[in-house]
Amino acid sequence: MPIFVVEKVPQDEPAFRVLGHDEKPVSQIQEFLIYLANCGRSAYTIRSYATGLAHFFGWLHECGTQVDAVTRTVVGHYIGAFGRTPKHRLRARQPPESQPGVSPGQRRARTINHRLSVLASYFEFCIRRDLDNGGGAWFQRPNPVSPDFGGEGRHRAAGRDAPVRRRVAEFRRRVPREIHQTLDPATAQHLISAATSCRDKCILTLLFRTGQRIGDWNDLAGRHGLLGMELVDIDESRRTITVRLKGNRDEHRVPVTDDFWPLFHRYLADERGRTETTSAAWLAVRKGKGKPLSYTAFESSIRYISRKVGADVHSHMFRHTLAQAVLETTGNLKVAQELLGHAQITTTADLYMHVDESAMVKALATVKSAFDQTNNQAGGPASSQQIMAERYAFDYDAVTILELEKAVAQPKGGVCGKDL
Repeated sequence: MPIFVVEKVPQDEPAFRVLGHDEKPVSQIQEFLIYLANCGRSAYTIRSYATGLAHFFGWLHECGTQVDAVTRTVVGHYIGAFGRTPKHRLRARQPPESQPGVSPGQRRARTINHRLSVLASYFEFCIRRDLDNGGGAWFQRPNPVSPDFGGEGRHRAAGRDAPVRRRVAEFRRRVPREIHQTLDPATAQHLISAATSCRDKCILTLLFRTGQRIGDWNDLAGRHGLLGMELVDIDESRRTITVRLKGNRDEHRVPVTDDFWPLFHRYLADERGRTETTSAAWLAVRKGKGKPLSYTAFESSIRYISRKVGADVHSHMFRHTLAQAVLETTGNLKVAQELLGHAQITTTADLYMHVDESAMVKALATVKSAFDQTNNQAGGPASSQQIMAERYAFDYDAVTILELEKAVAQPKGGVCGKDL
């Protein structure tokens, strides 16, 4: 059993805390989690940071190292050990050995880099805290994870002194570029048809037609995405829906196609009803009936529907499918950015522009056509026409050259010379 465990505290701030072997909150971690809560970080962020620090403190305990004695070398040993011990999940979509760029017995590069970010933020907090207090274990000590390690205290004048060369993120892993999985439109329609409830048909249609994140309705961490919508977010008069985006939870309005509305009317009349007290748009129909539909419950439904049609599908594949289709059919990157709700257009370009297979096919076909045309005009490599043209001093056309060759082939008389 782990020595340090993460506990959820719904009625308190922060929403999570780390307990030690004495089943009491670890003060060194608790200070940092309170700081994150005061900075307005989401419960998801606090939970991931608490989980990372609980694992790190447990590893230090096993090694007999105090957290105040951590050096860059210690961090390197931890990251190496962390990368070699994959997290075992009961419902992993892909085993680690089948994931791109991941060998058996290794964690993914993104996971390792995130853990480095957690440690860098934690030690930066410790350093600033001790600087404010005028003393402490981390007073005037460098951050053992920060890329600026070893460069403090050296004044460099801009435009005069050469920049200091530092070790930049030496423990970070290179994240392999992956081509996102998309759905065939026929498969997407088959999934919608195979759904037994109007609720699931509505949600799958919105996933397929709007490309929004599935999101969640969570009393602890807040709500966002399609599952986080209320009934007032569905505006039939404008033919739009309003969703809250991931992270900062900005509101985002997108249009909806006409095939959604008949399904939505059936859902209201046959399944949800208009007398429910909750404002949530999508409600559970079995376990937790009448309560807002959670991400876990919907993922269970989509796995069941996927097995019915013989496909391996998750909700984010609909988003990738729509994004790729928008770029391939319109070529408008700005429109794709607005539909997906990306804050930066570079995010959309980085995720989807490099896998525009249709554009690559057209480009290769255009190049092939140009090569073929050039080759035909030249008569092909070392063609007989080219060889014959080189026998004459003037640039005769093909018909003239053919007549001249006939004359040369005559046994007697006619034109029988070279370089005429």
